[in-house]
Amino acid sequence: MKSDALAKQEAIFSLLARFGEALSSPKRLKIIHLLSQGPKSIDQLAEMTGQSLAAASAHLKVLRTSGLVGGRKEGRRVWCSLAGENVTRMWLALRSLGEELLPELREIIRDYFEHPESLSTLTMEEVLEEVRADRVVLLDLRNADEFQAGHLPNARHIPFEDLARRVKDFPPGRAILAYCRGPYCVTALNGTESLRALGAPVRRLSFGVPEWKAAGLPVEAFAGS
Repeated sequence: MKSDALAKQEAIFSLLARFGEALSSPKRLKIIHLLSQGPKSIDQLAEMTGQSLAAASAHLKVLRTSGLVGGRKEGRRVWCSLAGENVTRMWLALRSLGEELLPELREIIRDYFEHPESLSTLTMEEVLEEVRADRVVLLDLRNADEFQAGHLPNARHIPFEDLARRVKDFPPGRAILAYCRGPYCVTALNGTESLRALGAPVRRLSFGVPEWKAAGLPVEAFAGS
């Protein structure tokens, strides 16, 4: 009986090790990061991670075998999504652990993503209060699919490539809080810099939808998303 229990214990650790194997690739971590924003097709993930379709498919096969990612077929396209909110929370916890234990990671974040002149210091609860009081404009810089899957309350959607053309749409003098795919998002950095160069009073949020949802705050989505 004791030997059976030990064997089952080893089986448990072996099964859990699948997650470690699935997370051992930077490309697969980036796929999980992107899927935390909403479902995506394999060809979208290939493009967004700078891979061939074959390479992206191989990484997704590992993630699906581990149980972290699921898929559904619509016509000729396969859509992928995270297996549940626990996967998103795992990704956020892994990221937080890295920031706590890896000095090199903290240095990169400090040097490239924490610009005091453009980074908002508001907490999520303070942002929600500002939005409800109609004192700020929330700007979502992600793609349309991600925005439709879920966005911060009352957020406006303007893709990065349309910012210069649509900067005039913002209420004069109203503070703008921009967000994209979280604290390491290059699009959020570039979008904030572009708007500031155009004279817009904008600051970048250090969080996005996954962090907002993990804090238990309300998210808006379009019906059917």
